[in-house]
Amino acid sequence: MKYSHSSSLRSDHEHGASLVEFALVALLLLLLLAAVVDLGRAFHSYIVITNASREGARYGSHFPGHAAGIVAAVQQEAAGNGMTLTADNLQVTVPDPAHSGDTIRVEVTFDFSSLMGGVLGLDTITMRQATEMVVFGTLE
Repeated sequence: MKYSHSSSLRSDHEHGASLVEFALVALLLLLLLAAVVDLGRAFHSYIVITNASREGARYGSHFPGHAAGIVAAVQQEAAGNGMTLTADNLQVTVPDPAHSGDTIRVEVTFDFSSLMGGVLGLDTITMRQATEMVVFGTLE
C-alpha cells in the first residue's frame, strides 16, 4: 500500500489540530475542576462555622456567664474540623445577668481564602453564621 504525499501532510495537520483542541478543552476542564474544589472547600468552611456557632450557643445555654467556655467550645468544634478560629472571629451576646428563658447569640465570622479568587476578583469571602438558643438554666 502506497500513501501519497498530500494525504500524509493532511494527517499530520489533523493531528496538530486535535492537539490544540485537546489543550483548550483540558484547560477549560482544569478550571472547572478547580472551581468545583473551591466550592466544596467553601461549603465545608460554612458547615464548620455553622456547627461551631451552634456548639458555642449550646454551651452558653447551660453556662451563660462563662464567656471563656463559650469561646473554647466554638474553637474546639472548629479545630476538630481543621479550622482555626480566634476570639476575634466570635461575637457572643448574653444578657447580664442571664435568666432561664433569655436568649444567647453566638456569631462566627470567617474569611475564606478562595483558590479561584484571582480569576473571579474575590481573594477572600467573609462568611458569617449566627446561632441563637434559649438559656434554660444556669448550671454554674
